[in-house]
Amino acid sequence: MEIFFDTLLTVLQPGNMLVLLGGVLGGMLIGAIPGMTVTMAVALAVPFTLTMGPVPSLLMLLGIYCAGIYGGSITAILLNAPGTPASAATSLDGYELAKQGKAGKALKMALLASVYGGLFSVLVLVLVAPQLAEFALRFGPPEVATLLVFSLTMVGVLSGETIVKGLLAASIGMMIAVIGADPMLSVDRFTFGATDLFDGVPYIPLLIGLFAMAEMLTQAETAFRQSGDVISLDGTAKDSNRITRDDMRRSTVPMIRSGFLGVFIGMLPGLGAGIATFLGYAETKRASKEPGRFGKGAIEGVAASESANNAVTGATLVPLLALSIPGDIVTAILLGALLIQGVTPGPMIFLTNIDIVYTVYIALLMANLAVAATALVAIRPMLTVLRIPKAVLYPVIFMICVAGSFAIRNNLFDVFIMFAGGVLGYVLRLFGLPVAPLLIAFILTRPFEEALRQALISSEGDLSIFVTRPIAAFFVALTVLAIVFTVRRHLRGNPAIPDT
Repeated sequence: MEIFFDTLLTVLQPGNMLVLLGGVLGGMLIGAIPGMTVTMAVALAVPFTLTMGPVPSLLMLLGIYCAGIYGGSITAILLNAPGTPASAATSLDGYELAKQGKAGKALKMALLASVYGGLFSVLVLVLVAPQLAEFALRFGPPEVATLLVFSLTMVGVLSGETIVKGLLAASIGMMIAVIGADPMLSVDRFTFGATDLFDGVPYIPLLIGLFAMAEMLTQAETAFRQSGDVISLDGTAKDSNRITRDDMRRSTVPMIRSGFLGVFIGMLPGLGAGIATFLGYAETKRASKEPGRFGKGAIEGVAASESANNAVTGATLVPLLALSIPGDIVTAILLGALLIQGVTPGPMIFLTNIDIVYTVYIALLMANLAVAATALVAIRPMLTVLRIPKAVLYPVIFMICVAGSFAIRNNLFDVFIMFAGGVLGYVLRLFGLPVAPLLIAFILTRPFEEALRQALISSEGDLSIFVTRPIAAFFVALTVLAIVFTVRRHLRGNPAIPDT
């Protein structure tokens, strides 16, 4: 306990607190810019830690990590341009709320859910890190494959008025996902000789196109005329931007449930916040008594997606600290930063470097609290974005989208992908096809293919491996139940969710 208090005093030193605040501000800003991902922000910050000690290094990097995940929700809500992939589901209801003059309410709920998800993941990390890491290790390719199949069945929940439209959108997402090198044999598939597609269609430019560019094309139809979406911070609009008791009643259970889902997904190496946020959102819709509200400004949709993606932040550190296995790309970068500082994560870290473990705990806690304090101050200035005339605002967003798409790999080809994604998103809207099934299918297809083929190779083609292993069999059973439930619901003429 003495080591803990010594570590706490070290973290609370003014210089270290300034480093943490700088990381939070930088992460929030970069996370809010479409294309400038959290991974990029953390990677760019690593060189600055070379001259720092372990404590300020962890404070800066974890501050960027936590704030960046929340930052993506800002532009997702205000502009329908998710700053990070983890905020894609947030825009489905958040932007609708902004158009209704309730952007302040959406931003506040996103912040509340983000802080809850982040703090809950810290609690899990502190209490049960070694035990959960051991459980996560039981997930081999069969377990991951069946989990991803279960996730793909969420397409039925996200399908809109007809399941056929959802399946069509998901099929488009899967076709886009298989472009590139075969994950097992490295054989080109559907690249038509374009070397830029060898690694597959880049996710971030496609995401920017599907949301931000498609929104600009839609707005261009009205010549960027300023609509009644602009909120006023006076009078009734001020009242409409408060979180009410009814909002909390609707959002509390989804927030808690999505927090558990986010922690679970975060523990499993290689999945990440993008999958967690759609799972949390889809499960909230499935469990709702009023699924028709989703996609039209359901506040619990914002709460669910933001709770899930922020709960991943602490959970990804569970396998990193306990087993030296990064949970996602960001924690892989954190692993490198720790090794630079002479710290080797793994089971022995709880004995040989317990001060580093305590630093991680405290840094995550302080980072989430700093995000809450910073965002509360910044919410009101953020809302002024909606006062800017669209004829001025959208050209600026366009330039940011182009710059963000190019900056990922310094490749002009990614900008063309962004434009193509914009045209695709615009066409989907014209034909009433939902974007969410396409995105979730695109995200899940490649890891599902890898896990499926690895499982079949290990079993020499024996499909019984998916039902003889308990965890895999559990997810198979869930998948069957989800399919039966979804089909039954649609046959009864009770659609899961309107088109989004």
